[in-house]
Amino acid sequence: MDADTTFPQFKESLAYQAQLLARLTQNDYMARISGSGIAPAQAYVLGELWFNEPLSQVDLARRLEIGKATVGQTLARLERAGVVERRRTQADRRVVMVHLTEKGRQLRRPLADATTDQIALLETRLGKKRADELTALLVYANQQLGNAYPSAVDIDED
Repeated sequence: MDADTTFPQFKESLAYQAQLLARLTQNDYMARISGSGIAPAQAYVLGELWFNEPLSQVDLARRLEIGKATVGQTLARLERAGVVERRRTQADRRVVMVHLTEKGRQLRRPLADATTDQIALLETRLGKKRADELTALLVYANQQLGNAYPSAVDIDED
């Protein structure tokens, strides 16, 4: 049997298609929020804070499933933009909590609208049922594979 007939075509592979979907949706989202001055990764941090403010850097990293150092870099950019501020707690001065500023709160509506508009487009193009099924399948795949690829995970060593 010829090796080329058994080797899967990479463009039809799950990994390639997942990466392509991520790139397409990321580029679309970036275009939708371009006027805000916020990058998609920053919007995800803000999203967590809009519903759970205040949070520590460790909590943000855990919730977003990324490394503490990556969250720290994102928070530094958001602080420079005047969107968040980090404050030490009175109870334990070693603990630093992340709070939204008024500017950060004002970004909620335009970023939420961009997300809602993107979801509507996906549901129109794919159909609501297929979009929901694809989302559920991706959630399941990410949960099952999250620990299967340790070299791809953003891990900070303590």
